[in-house]
Amino acid sequence: MVEKKVKSKIDLWISVLLWGSCIFIVIIGFTLPSNEIWSYYLIIAPMLGLIVWILLGSYYELKEDLIYIRIGPFFWRIKYENIKSIKLTKNMLSSMALSIYRIEITEHNKGYFRGTTMISPVNREQFLKELKSRCYNLKKWGYKYSFF
Repeated sequence: MVEKKVKSKIDLWISVLLWGSCIFIVIIGFTLPSNEIWSYYLIIAPMLGLIVWILLGSYYELKEDLIYIRIGPFFWRIKYENIKSIKLTKNMLSSMALSIYRIEITEHNKGYFRGTTMISPVNREQFLKELKSRCYNLKKWGYKYSFF
């Protein structure tokens, strides 16, 4: 199978919130007294780097035997054989997604919170079809929307 890498969709409100935070952090750096600038470089600057990494380094990759999920420095691997169900959702729980329009992936033999991962690829319907074609142990399949 061909490996496929897809960028994460980022909702406008999330993008504004995160880029706005970056601008705010930079402005704070200019207003600090010179004797406190070390704390900025030690604590605040790495936070800025983390936010930018999340915004620019988020993608999903369909590999030969697993889906690789990366949101900035955080990553997750799910083998296709372990996927129990996949569906479109608008669930707002914390996840590996930067958009409200998500794909929910549920794994076999795991509880809801530990075994459910949500992702938000740019073209989620097409990505969902490609993911479905690689998953052989699906118990349920659908386009059901769930609201939390």
